[in-house]
This record gives sequence, structure tokens and C-alpha cells, in this order.
Amino acid sequence: MSGSPVMRQRFSLGYVDRSVVVSPERIAANRSIPVVLESLSGLSRLCFTGFDHVLKPLDPSDDTQEANIKKALQQIHIQEKRIGRIGKSRRNGTLGLVRATALDGWSFRQAVAEYSTIQEGNWQNFAEIQLLPAQSFGTAPGNLPYSSCIADKILPGIVYDINQDITRFFQAGDNALPRELDPDNIIYIEDMTIPDDLSFMKVLNPTIEAWKEVRRYGMLAEHRVGVPDEVASINAKDVVAMIEAKIPVKMQDLIDHCDDLAERQSHESKKVALAGTKIEYPKIDMPLNPWDADQYLKEEICDFFFKRNVIKRVEQAVSSSDSGAKALIDIHVSSERELWGKPFESLWNTWLEWNGFELVDEFAWWDWSPEDQDKQHKRNLENFRSHAMTIQTFCELEGLPIPNDEELQEIAAQHALLFGGKDNVLSRSNTTV
Repeated sequence: MSGSPVMRQRFSLGYVDRSVVVSPERIAANRSIPVVLESLSGLSRLCFTGFDHVLKPLDPSDDTQEANIKKALQQIHIQEKRIGRIGKSRRNGTLGLVRATALDGWSFRQAVAEYSTIQEGNWQNFAEIQLLPAQSFGTAPGNLPYSSCIADKILPGIVYDINQDITRFFQAGDNALPRELDPDNIIYIEDMTIPDDLSFMKVLNPTIEAWKEVRRYGMLAEHRVGVPDEVASINAKDVVAMIEAKIPVKMQDLIDHCDDLAERQSHESKKVALAGTKIEYPKIDMPLNPWDADQYLKEEICDFFFKRNVIKRVEQAVSSSDSGAKALIDIHVSSERELWGKPFESLWNTWLEWNGFELVDEFAWWDWSPEDQDKQHKRNLENFRSHAMTIQTFCELEGLPIPNDEELQEIAAQHALLFGGKDNVLSRSNTTV
């Protein structure tokens, strides 16, 4: 054998942190991973499509509250346009607060919001309702008597005081010591269905770290297979031909040239192979394709949030309204709405009490399923065409502007022009269509 193999030096693959400590900072950072962010945002949009404030009398038999309902709803809608601060973003409304609260809840098992009030004439209204970043409660105060206080295991800045039987909140800013917040206007939401030392994101951390490592392996494999190292070697056939042709051949020069090509190989410089040498790019087979593991881990992360791959689940659910898949998603969506939306519903009911209304506010969540909405539209259209529904009711259910008497007469005139007197009920009545 002529010469010795020359190996190209490689850099390290990268540091993989396998420690068991999962800090709030790590949890927040892991949310930026594409598959995690896609799952979280997809789950949020699935669960919290939107809702309407529906006000009802405390006494179901009370039919004198119609004016109060209209008056209260008007004031609620005014406030919805100004409340809902989330970080630097403002005016996100109650819906935005619920979505952001759920994101913190899925990440840290709990979420914290606060509100302030303002007197506007005879109204006691919300000046602002804002979500407090969960990470800001990641530092425990150092001067607490821990014999009588229990710090949260994920967000140590949230402390239960045994002696006073209250939950205290210590928020820390950038490079600042934690300061205690007034608990009176705090909205604190916990997911009590999981242990207090766990959260969805914390439990998922080992899978996320494994995915990061597999992704590094995948990129390394892509480099090694897609752009393999050059192999410079002696071309024995050419050497024999040169010797037979009486061409002087110095084997050591050829060996040194091959060694130099292997050591100095670069994708940015040109190579010249001397006669009697050859440069090859070997075809490398991967015994185990890391992208298979990458796909498996991504599906595992997705399945964790959605119970199964969200796309398959939703496709199955939408294709058959009475399928088990849709029933499962309905239960999942309802439980998330109850957990993260109910506290804000209660807050609006408190506002009704402040202002002397004998009403209750219920969030009427929009249906997440496009199939159900399409069926409702078809049902409305059938009722409309069979004259079982007024045009005003049809427009209201479809979210269309409700026509006044003048517009109704114009519609009737157009109908008569197009269809003559045949079934022209619009010209006869504006109540039944």
C-alpha cells in the first residue's frame, strides 16, 4: 500500500444540553421551535375562534331587561375596543387575552393577568386588562419565610402564603429584584388537571431536546451525503499506461499530490489532478436516515397537543359531523374554553354587578367546524326559501346588514322586475319571506 490515509479534521457537532433543569426561560425559548409554535398557534385558533357576549336576565322569567341588555352590550363593546394589553400590543380585546392566557397556561400551567378600573360618568369601567408575562414570575424573592410560604415549582415568583391563606405575586423585570403586586386586581388561572410541578411544555421538553439533536444529525448527514469529502487516489491504470509509454513517473510525487489534495480540499478552490491521479466523490449510504426520526418526533410533539396529528383529526372530523373524531375534538375544545375563558367571563359578570345590572354574561363561542357553519348556512337558506323565516332574521343569522323598510321595498321591486308576479312575497310583506 502506497502512502497513508489522510483524514480531514472535523468540527464538533454541537453541544446538546441534557440537563433535567427546565427553567421558565428554556420553556419560553422552546416555544420558538417551528413545530411547537405551529402546534400552539394551531391549537389556540382551533379552540378560540371567537365569541359573542350574550347577556341574559338573572331571572329567566324576567322579560323586562331588554333595554338593559342593549345598554350593557353597548358599553361592553366600547370597552372591548380599548382593553387587552399583551406585551407591547394593545387593544386585543377579551379574545386576545384568552388566547394569550392559554398560551402561557399550556407553557407554564398557569397565567396571570390584572385589571384597572376607571369611573366614566355613572359607569365603573375597565381602564385596562393586561396579561402579565409568565416569565416575569420566574424569580423567587429572597426574603420570604419559606417555612410558611410555598413557591411555585415552575414560576417561583408565585408564592402561596400558608399563614395568610393567599397567593402572592412577585414580578421581576430585567435585572431587577422581584417586587410584590397588589393581589386585589389580579386574575390568576391554574390548570389543576395536571400536577403542580408539570406543564405541557415542561413534559414535552425531553422530546423537544431529542428533536433538536436529531435535527443536528440530519443536517450533518445531509452535508456528508450531499457534499461528501473528496477522495484523491492513484490511478493505477493510468500509471501503467504512462510507464509503458516511457513517460517518467515518480510515484512519491503522485502520493504527495494526493495527500495535498485531501488535506487542502475546499469547495472554494479549483483542483488539478496530475496524470496518474484521480479525484472521486463517493456515494454514501445512510444506514439510518435521521430524517425519519425527525419526522417521528415532530409528529409526537403535534400529537401531544392535539391527541393525534391535527390535520388528520380535523379532516376526519369535518368530513363527518357525527364522527368520533369530531366528538373528541369538541370535548377538547370545550375544556380549553372553560379553563382559560371562564375567568374572563366571570370578570365581565363582576362588571355587570358593579353597574347594578341584574344580568349574566355568557361567552357564546363560535363553532370551530367549517362543516357545521356550512350546514347552518344551508339550513338558513332552506328556511328562507320556504318562507319560514323573515328576511330580517335571515340577514341577522348570516351576519348581513339588516335592511330597513325602504331597502326592503327596493329589494321587492327588483324581485318583481326579475321574476314578475310569480311568488313575489317580498312585495306583499316584509315579515315573511
